[in-house]
Amino acid sequence: MQRFVRYFFGIIIIGCLVWAFYSIPYDILREERARLYGEELTSGLVLAVSSDETGGMPDARLIVEYKYVDPDGFARIASARLPNSLWQKYSPGKTVKVIYVRTRPDLARVPGEVEPRFQVWLRELMD
Repeated sequence: MQRFVRYFFGIIIIGCLVWAFYSIPYDILREERARLYGEELTSGLVLAVSSDETGGMPDARLIVEYKYVDPDGFARIASARLPNSLWQKYSPGKTVKVIYVRTRPDLARVPGEVEPRFQVWLRELMD
């Protein structure tokens, strides 16, 4: 009986470990690891502003599409989900601050952008 109980608890523990490793958002970990090597601030141009009514975030429906130039001279287009309270601040043709990763300019964000809680927690932990 004792042997059966050990096997049973062993299977449960292994199952929990597999589930935990499966739940880790590795893409976020990779992004934040790249950001750890340095971010730079630049400015971008707002191209379009829209509202996402289908998203599951009622407080962050504002989608801002913007363009910025990376250090290699390539123009990049990205979008950011922002809180509804910033709607008046962004309109097409206005400038926006863009924070991009020095080693990976395709990873860009706008200050105040709505991000997953895990990502914000991880960034605060690394700072």
